[in-house]
Amino acid sequence: MHKFLILSLICLLPVWTKPVVGKSLEGLYISDRQTTENGYLVIGIEIFQEKGKFFYYAQELRYKKTLGWEEILFVGKITNLSEEIHLVPEGCQIRATKEWGQKFALLRRFDCEHLQFTLIKNQDKAWVLSESLLGTLANIPLVFALEHKAGNPVGVQLSGLSVGREGIWGFHLNGIGEKNPEKTWNPSKGNWEPFKGFGDNKELQFYRWKRTFSN
Repeated sequence: MHKFLILSLICLLPVWTKPVVGKSLEGLYISDRQTTENGYLVIGIEIFQEKGKFFYYAQELRYKKTLGWEEILFVGKITNLSEEIHLVPEGCQIRATKEWGQKFALLRRFDCEHLQFTLIKNQDKAWVLSESLLGTLANIPLVFALEHKAGNPVGVQLSGLSVGREGIWGFHLNGIGEKNPEKTWNPSKGNWEPFKGFGDNKELQFYRWKRTFSN
């Protein structure tokens, strides 16, 4: 009897030790501002689940002193759910504008299905992206993990941009118009709080809009 119980425990061990990902993986993950040779970049990844499968949107905002602004957009699927999560792109495009505040224009779409990115947690339990979307930088911690429902408009306010609504970049933000955000993210508490006005343009502030318009 003793031997049977020990054998049963050994058989169950792989199941018990396999990481539980599930819905806990869903959310919005954003890096801090990463310095590059000619400017900086910020990366955001939105992970969501449909019919039991995981998918993602990835966005990268790039500023170059000589060229202005680029926005890289990836959409794809997640093919591995373990300690190392695999992100496989299925559609990719680059948009650009010379001056902040002007509309981003589509530069090109490109084949990216041969690419693969990974997410691995570091010692601080933050997800680390294997590289930026165009390969400029490697091992980028996604230090901000926001409670998020896929499709909800979320914006990031970066220092050095226009103040208020005009200085916002982020996910699902087309068609905001003059609407104010509904919530402000409190990183110290890890939750959304009622919007009481835009901040003083410090580094990386997050706002969420009510989804009442087409994106």
